[in-house]
Order: sequence, then C-alpha cells, then structure tokens
Amino acid sequence: MTARSRLSGMSGFESEVDKWVLAALKAGHTAFTELLRNLPGVYPESALSSVVRLAADSSISFSLSERIRAEARLPVRESLQDWSLLPIPHPLDFEWRFTSDSSRRLLELATTLKCQNSTILLFGTPGVAIEALSHRAGRRTIFVGEDNVVTRRITALNSASESPLSIATCTLGLPTKVADVVILDPPWYLDFIRPMLSAAAAACNPFGHVLISLPPLGTRPTAAIERETIVRFAARLGLDRVEEQPLAINYQTPLFERNALAVSGIRAPSQWRRGDLLVFQKCRESRRPALTRSNRKQQWTEVSVDRMRLFVKCDRSSASGLKGLIPLIEGDILPSVSRRDPRRREAHVWTSGNRIFATDNPRLVLDTAMSYHRNQSSARNRNRLRHSDARQAALRRIREALMQLAATEATEERGARVEIKWRRRADRDRRIA
Repeated sequence: MTARSRLSGMSGFESEVDKWVLAALKAGHTAFTELLRNLPGVYPESALSSVVRLAADSSISFSLSERIRAEARLPVRESLQDWSLLPIPHPLDFEWRFTSDSSRRLLELATTLKCQNSTILLFGTPGVAIEALSHRAGRRTIFVGEDNVVTRRITALNSASESPLSIATCTLGLPTKVADVVILDPPWYLDFIRPMLSAAAAACNPFGHVLISLPPLGTRPTAAIERETIVRFAARLGLDRVEEQPLAINYQTPLFERNALAVSGIRAPSQWRRGDLLVFQKCRESRRPALTRSNRKQQWTEVSVDRMRLFVKCDRSSASGLKGLIPLIEGDILPSVSRRDPRRREAHVWTSGNRIFATDNPRLVLDTAMSYHRNQSSARNRNRLRHSDARQAALRRIREALMQLAATEATEERGARVEIKWRRRADRDRRIA
C-alpha cells in the first residue's frame, strides 16, 4: 500500500468518525463521557479531533467544542475496583478486562446456549473467571490462561473458593473437544485473533458455540476489513456466525491506558471502551489444523514490586553498566497503547502504568526488583548483589526508583492519595543490605 493510499484511507476514516460524532451530538450526547460511550469504539483522542474538525467547518458550535474539550481534561475520580482481586493488567499483555456486568452477562449467555450438563471454557478471560468464582454458572467451568501472575492469582482464589473452576495454562495449547461453549477475548490484532480462535474452535464440541469480543468499526480504519477476514477464517475452522451484537461488551480502562491518555491531557472514564460480541456455532470440522502462537514475550521477565508489575527485557545479558533506569521519553509514560508505536522497541524496562525506560544493565534492574519481591528474595540473591561498592550504590538507587514508581502507580490506580510507606521499607532494606 502506498503512502498516498494510506493517507486517503485515513481521511476516509476520519470522515466516518465525523459522521458518528455528529450523529451522537445531535442525539443529545454532548457530555464527553456520554459521547465516547455512544461511538463505535472511537479512541478518545480521535473523538476530540473530530469535535475540533466539526467546529472548524461550523457543523457544531465553537462553544460546544470548547466545552467538550474542557470536560475531557477534568480529572476522573474513579477507583478501579473491578481489578482489586487480580494483578493489574500490563501493556505487554495487551489486556483489557471485561467489566463485572459484561463478565456476568457472558456467563449467563453461555448457560442459555447449552444444557445443564454442558462445559464452559474460559480462554484468556481472567475477569470472567473471577466472576465465575462468585456467581456459579451451574456448569463445569474451565479457565485457561497464560502461565503468569494473573493465572496464579486465579488459581489461589479458586482454591480458597473450594475450587469451582478447573484451571490450566495454555503453554501446550488447548485440549480438543472439551467444551460446549468457549468464551475468549483475544488482543485485537489478527495475529492474536487467528491462533486463539483456531484453538477455541478445536476445543469446542460439535454444535457448540464460541463467543468472542472483536473491535468495533470505529476502532481503526481497517476494522471492517479485518472483521470480514475473521469471519471467513472462522468458516474454515467450521464456525458459522449465528449472531452479532454491536458494542455489547464493556471494558474497564486499564491504568496503562489511563496514563497514556492523561499524557495527552485526556481523562478518560473507567468504562469507555466497548467490543462487539460475535457468536459462532461449530457446524463442521475444521479444514485446517489448530494454529499455535510463538512466545511473544520470551525476552521479557516479569517481577512484581508491590502491586506494580515490572517487565524487564534481558536480551543484552552482557551489559554491565550501573546507570539503572534511563529515561526514554519526557515524563516516562508512553502516550500510546498501540503496538505500532515505534518507541515500544526502545523499551527494556516497562511498568504496568505504561512507563518505559532503557537500561545499561537489564540484569541489575531485574535482580534489584527481585530482591524486593518477598517470594523471590533469598540470601543467595542478596549475596550475589553485594559485589562492589559501586554496584551497591547502583542497587540502592534502582531500589529507590522502583519503589517510588510503585508508590506513584498505586496512587494512580486507586484514583486517590494513599499512605506511602515505601521510603521506610527502602531504608530498612538498605540497612539489611
């Protein structure tokens, strides 16, 4: 595709966005939050750009445009309570979680599709798994997720709830023909959707159903084309589309997206994003083998610093510098959640609040973080870190930086000021070291 055709496609998409925004405003949705929730998945920045264009050509008044833009800058005092039981989502997981209401609705729909003795498989939907623990579906329910801290937390909560769920990781792929209803929520990119839908189709019993959330038409210029690509791909898997519910799935806005938007001066509400629900039925056997996806995060190692999830890319194991965290962008927060942003490739340290850093010694940053994580800490690890005075000074400096980041992101997540005890804990650990 040429640069000119791409520009033409984007201009056409902007024209569509303008039509959606103008229709919503004429319908009376003139508050910023209501405007977002009445658009087909249009990103907040794009919606505001449309408001400016509409005012410029006198389609709406300048005063209305200014009022909407002013509302978009107002702080949102909303706590992310739906996530309180789970580790916070991380941008490298491309994870947006369903709200409790949407999770419960999906479970209710799954129970109506099949008989009492049916099995429900939850694939990559931790929020639905949490809902299934508190609102029993009356069906055998299996959760399959990545081998990470989120799945481990669900496993622990499941054990504390008398194990109503069967839990497995997708390291070796999904089992075949085990479920009558499969609920999945892949990241909204074709190279994620195809293998996950393929695995879901293989796991689904004949005449069973697959429920999937897909990006609405306003998500990006290629959304409509990608939708038809997915439907055709599903048909080759033996899945026929039997129902489509536009904008039926509500998502919580993760902290990393809230921060990315805040950098641009936008305070998005906690539940602005929605997905289209598609229901497929498995009417025949697949004409192609189940796809598998590579380990996209094999270079990244995760460790928790309090509630903050920290990912460190250890692909430069020979690096031996002592600078620690090296700023990449002003303010440290990446002002984007798109994987197409080229700045993502420069990051070697990444927080769950979408802060990115370079480093001249990934292993030192990782070891420092692990020394604070009580489940990872050991005498052997501390002895290895006590290598030299210079290394010790770097270690203390990195500790202070990581704990301050954890404190900042805890405040951002909760949406209110919290009592911060990291300094005392850091001082204590300095004395121990």
